[in-house]
Amino acid sequence: MKSTEHAILEGQKEKASLFSDRIEHGIIVLMLQNNWQDLQKFIVNLVKTSTELAEIRIFNPDSGIIAVSSNPVEIGEKIYAEDMDKIQNQDFHDSFIIEKNSNQYASKLTMINNLPACHRCHDKEKKVLGIMDIEISLTKIQQSIQNVKKLHLTDAVISFFFIGGGILLVVGILIDRPIKEMIHTIRKIEDGDTTARMNEDKKDELGTLAKSFNSMLNSVETAHKEIEACHVEQMQRAAKLASLGEIISGIAHEIKNPLAGISCAVQVVQSELSKDDSNREITKEILHHIKRLDNTVKGLLNYSKPKPPQFLPQKIDTVLDKAIFFVYPEAKKHNVIIDTDIESDLPDIMMDPDQMQQVFLNLIINAVQAMPTGGKLKITISKTEKYNMEVEEKIKDLIATEKLVMIKFEDTGKGINKENLDRIFDPFFTKKSKGTGLGLSISQRIVQEHGGEISVKSTVGKGSEFIIYLSAMSNS
Repeated sequence: MKSTEHAILEGQKEKASLFSDRIEHGIIVLMLQNNWQDLQKFIVNLVKTSTELAEIRIFNPDSGIIAVSSNPVEIGEKIYAEDMDKIQNQDFHDSFIIEKNSNQYASKLTMINNLPACHRCHDKEKKVLGIMDIEISLTKIQQSIQNVKKLHLTDAVISFFFIGGGILLVVGILIDRPIKEMIHTIRKIEDGDTTARMNEDKKDELGTLAKSFNSMLNSVETAHKEIEACHVEQMQRAAKLASLGEIISGIAHEIKNPLAGISCAVQVVQSELSKDDSNREITKEILHHIKRLDNTVKGLLNYSKPKPPQFLPQKIDTVLDKAIFFVYPEAKKHNVIIDTDIESDLPDIMMDPDQMQQVFLNLIINAVQAMPTGGKLKITISKTEKYNMEVEEKIKDLIATEKLVMIKFEDTGKGINKENLDRIFDPFFTKKSKGTGLGLSISQRIVQEHGGEISVKSTVGKGSEFIIYLSAMSNS
């Protein structure tokens, strides 16, 4: 009876370790998918749907304060003194049996480490993000053991071989072996074999656990491949733009000096013509086109060799006001109404005010030009958080901070065709008769150099919406 009791309790302790590993990997998947806000719901549902899991909680290893719990009443309370003693003694390896309110539980403490994939949201200097404590109820197991102890000694001796053999069969074949197989699979995955999967043939809870674990692995592998693809895409884009910048710089310098000589020569010819000479109109038109070419060359040089931003803490609404001031006469000329909606108590932003003003000017001018017969441009500035961004995940992944300021430009113009929408930030892409096609490309580069991102949505005939996300400074 003692041997059987020991074997059953050891099996429950191993099961506690297995549950702990499964839940830890589930938490990692939530973090990689940026769904950490679902962590509390995830843990509550696990306990609610399990017949054995009694409690799950995550607490701070330094203060012992519970941050997440299957019993929400515990949140904000301190963890048990016994658990804090194990943390101080670095005792995280084995499950253990505890007793609370006359009931026994198999418990396991697990460190949630700050992995490299977590560094985009957490300080990489912090080694441990939290401690997870799970408890499996042993009430049914203890009740079974007590019932066996109450049987007559003679009956126990007579039925020893049958009962002992049955228990060993259950523990050895139905529980112990599958658990060991699962642990072996987990060890293979930890060693780098991402193709390893658990056996899903069983129809019991272990089979369900195996299916859930395999599904989690598939999600992690998919997320990993997406991150790698995004990284390769960014590297290729950077290499392409670097090569393009060198070519542009060389061409621009080759054009600039001869262009200046041509301009001087035409001005000399013009100065020698009488006021009523019909050729003065021709020279005037030549000088006009030379000026256009000179502006294009300057734009090319600014794109290929941009000036490094000078970061200062600034109020974003102040920079926007200056941009609107310069564009207002042109907007009024085209019957475009500029309406602003700026949230109060906006945090400061580390930025180069001149460069950010250039971004705002480009977007406002583009919006005005998209409404040649008049319309409305609404500019909204508000605070937001990373998980609230309604953009593609690959754009979210490029932003490091959680607290953001959102600047939205909504016009009622012609809109952008779907086939052109993915190319509008490419250098030299433009559908205008005038311009170099560098405005949006330069604007995107400036925003990204400020640690932010820019996105666009558009509907032909209804208008376009450009949104800039910038990192907000902490109020502290």
